[in-house]
Amino acid sequence: MSIENQLKTELQQFAGTLHAPSQLDDRIAALIRKQTRMTAPSLRPGKRKYATRAALIAACIFLFSGIAYASNLLYTMQSDKVRVELTQQAAATLPASLSAELTQSVRDIRSQLASGESAYVYSAELEKRKLPALLKITAPAAYTNIDAWKTETKKRFVPFKTPTALPAGFAFVRAELESPVSGIDAAAYEQYHSLLRKKAGAANQTIVWQKAPSADKAVSPMDTPGLVYANGDGEQIEVRYQVFSGDDAATDVRTITGESTTAEKVSVSGKDGYYTLNRNHMLSETGAMQSLAWLEKQDGSTILYQVTTPSLKVSEDDLLHIANSLQ
Repeated sequence: MSIENQLKTELQQFAGTLHAPSQLDDRIAALIRKQTRMTAPSLRPGKRKYATRAALIAACIFLFSGIAYASNLLYTMQSDKVRVELTQQAAATLPASLSAELTQSVRDIRSQLASGESAYVYSAELEKRKLPALLKITAPAAYTNIDAWKTETKKRFVPFKTPTALPAGFAFVRAELESPVSGIDAAAYEQYHSLLRKKAGAANQTIVWQKAPSADKAVSPMDTPGLVYANGDGEQIEVRYQVFSGDDAATDVRTITGESTTAEKVSVSGKDGYYTLNRNHMLSETGAMQSLAWLEKQDGSTILYQVTTPSLKVSEDDLLHIANSLQ
C-alpha cells in the first residue's frame, strides 16, 4: 500500500470515531437564520466572515475624494465584535464640475427637508465611475438644551460621555440625533439604489432623490448622534457617536479615503486611536477634514467616537484636548 493510501485509510478510520454533539445541528441552523436576517442576500460576501449590516456605513466617503483601485491600509481598530478600517486609495480625482454639482445638490435637497427628515440621493455620474452612487442626507433636528439631548440619547442608545473641557473660544452650539450626512446599511443601499437608478433613467436626470419613509427612523448602527461646538470665527468641532449593540453580529466598518489623507496613531485616555487629516474632502466647506477616532466598550456595546473639524486652524492638540476630557 502506498503511503498516500495508507494515510487516507487511517484518516477515514479516525474520522469515523468523531461524533458531533446532538445540539450542534440546531446551533448551526440558528446561526444561519440569524446571518440571513442580518445580511443583504444580493451583496457579495467579503473574505472576512463578518456580517455586512454596517459594511456600507461609509459608502458616502467615496464622494469625498477621487477613487482608483490601488489601495493602502491607513489603520485598523478592533474590539471583540467591531472592526474599523480606513483605506487610502490612489485618487483619480472627481472633476471639479461634478464635485460642485454634487455639493450644490446636497444643499438644495437638504433645504427641502423638514427638521428631522432624511432623503436618499442618487448620482448617475458616480454610477458611471463605478463608485457608490447613493448618499443619505438629513436635516437633523437641533437640540439647544444638551440635557434634553442626553436624556434622549440615553433612551435610544447608551449614556454618552461628553466634553468637560473645550479649546479657548469654543462653546456648545447644538446637539443632534443624526448626522447631516450618514452611512447606509447594506439592505437600504440595495433597495434604494435600484429604485432611484430606474427613476433617474426614466426621467433622464443625473441626480434624483426620494425622502426616506418615517419607518427608516428606527434606531440603527448607521445613526451618528453628535454635539456641535463653535468659536467666534465660525470654526466648528463636532463630537460624534456610533453605537454597535452587543446583540449585533460582528461588524466591519470599512471607510475609503483619498490619497491626500494622512493618519497617525495617538492615545486617547490611554486607549489607542487615530488622527487623520484629509485635504480633499468634497462635502467640507473648507475642502478639508481633521478627525480623531477611537473605540470604547460600554454597557455591553461598542462605541466608535469621532471628534472632527473642517477647519485647518483647529489643531490636533485641540481635538485631543476635547477627546481626553470626555466624561
